[in-house]
Amino acid sequence: MWLKCKVMPGQYSGECAIKGYLFNNNEFSLFADKTDVCFDGELSIDRPIDGWLKVIPGPKKGDLLLVSLPQQAFENGRNIIVKTEQVRE
Repeated sequence: MWLKCKVMPGQYSGECAIKGYLFNNNEFSLFADKTDVCFDGELSIDRPIDGWLKVIPGPKKGDLLLVSLPQQAFENGRNIIVKTEQVRE
């Protein structure tokens, strides 16, 4: 499963900086291995691009879904709640 996110270059060549949103529109951020991220285009520090982060789905309740991130987010840990409209198979 994939979670909608914004993608920028990471600190190292094999990673990306990720910014995404929880179900309540609060932000989360993390560094993820490039193999866990799908995006089209050139990464730029000045201009984040749309992308998708690989996640593991958990329980769903209504339009909310618990997902496990590939790495721990700086603000929220590894498990977060998102809206189902933010994910795709």
